[in-house]
Amino acid sequence: MLPGNSSKNKYVKRFGNNGGKKFKDNKHDEDSEDRDDMNELLLQYNLEKMTEDEYDFKNNDKKCDIYPFASTLSKDFESLLDFEDVYYSDDDDSTDSQYSEDDVKINLCVYQINTSCEVPFIEFLMIRQQQKNHHEKKKVFEFPHFDYVSSKRTVLQQAEHYVSHTLATLEKQQDKINHDNGNHHNGEEESQENNSITKFRGFLKHSSKKGDKKKQPNIYLFFQKYFKKLKHPPQLSKRDDVWWIVTSEIVNFKKVMYMDIDTSIYELFIINPEIMHLYDCKGRLLETPTVCYFGDQFQKIKYLAFFGLLKAPIKSSFGPFYVATNFLSSMKYACYTHDQKPFELYSGESITSGKHGKYKEGGVLRMVLFIGKMKAFLKGGPPDDSQISQELAKTDESIDKLMALRDSNGNWTEEYDTAYSGLYFVALQEGGVAVNTVEWFFKNYNHSAVISYHKMDTGDIPDKFDVDYMNYVLQ
Repeated sequence: MLPGNSSKNKYVKRFGNNGGKKFKDNKHDEDSEDRDDMNELLLQYNLEKMTEDEYDFKNNDKKCDIYPFASTLSKDFESLLDFEDVYYSDDDDSTDSQYSEDDVKINLCVYQINTSCEVPFIEFLMIRQQQKNHHEKKKVFEFPHFDYVSSKRTVLQQAEHYVSHTLATLEKQQDKINHDNGNHHNGEEESQENNSITKFRGFLKHSSKKGDKKKQPNIYLFFQKYFKKLKHPPQLSKRDDVWWIVTSEIVNFKKVMYMDIDTSIYELFIINPEIMHLYDCKGRLLETPTVCYFGDQFQKIKYLAFFGLLKAPIKSSFGPFYVATNFLSSMKYACYTHDQKPFELYSGESITSGKHGKYKEGGVLRMVLFIGKMKAFLKGGPPDDSQISQELAKTDESIDKLMALRDSNGNWTEEYDTAYSGLYFVALQEGGVAVNTVEWFFKNYNHSAVISYHKMDTGDIPDKFDVDYMNYVLQ
């Protein structure tokens, strides 16, 4: 689990719990003070509310540094190519640790502090590309990088050029999507990436295995891109290679949806865990959000990406609150109707194909969620005694056998921010298997943010939902 996810985190308990009169009465003064700190922090990191003189936070009396890791990075370029004391990830003593300057790989770690939620979180810019000297012909997410070349331009000047080029590519890729979708924006919105401000924060060095007998010296140059709130999240497809990726995808899943992240990046984060840590103005560790998903028919997903999630129905497992799931579980709803039956609009137009409700256009929201204090529901736990669940169980055997994974009255909200149930399979008497998908229910919408939305390719997937099928891809 990522650092900062503990329910004992004092900061998370203050900022992650908005319900309960008793909580508000006892913590009013302390909570108000902390919220003032958070408002000030968000003000500092929101580009729309800054002037150019404030980018370095020199006028901040509290000297608040939400990302103190950056201040520990080296800026001594005289030692840039000195790898004598650098950690080597491979423990094989037979591996040759000698290298030449031509072997040095310059990695560009561009990050931004996203303030879309009540609590900020960090994102890293990565490019999906074919790995060199790799047996499998597939793309993986890596940091933008280039090989060191001795020239009149310094390493920093070369790196700044690559950073500008990558951000320009990001802008062009989104402009193309907006054009294809018929979304027209004014000039100020279209040039938001070009006008973005980046600042070099320092570098660190790390060596990893390259081939069979050589070490790859890596230099990681860190650049902060100052975040400007977007009016809506971007739509990304399989043709888009530049993405903003959150820490949970790197460390917990090593994937973005179904696409792999280079293992060397995971290794870098594990060896240097402070890379993923953010703090508040009082030096308290902020919770690191998890990545989650929400699937449905694409036009509805597009609507939700612009206007926000809707609450679940009152008959849902954990009451009328917000819900998200993991990637594979989201595909059940992104590619198929909820009852797996054909569906037509009022106009008579069918949005499904076949007999089992497969959508012609499936979609998914990619989100972050601050879990806060979480209650996990287990199959062997006490059954739900709510009237709603009791009535539903009379006519639905799958609900009857999974009553422990329900709390339809939403009693969990009295003490917890999030309710979680895992993946379970139950054999039914009439044949078949009931599947309980992974779900997070959360009561505060401000604890989540949509970071991108996507159209799924439903052409080659099974006509009927198959829980064992895993080869879902973007369109």
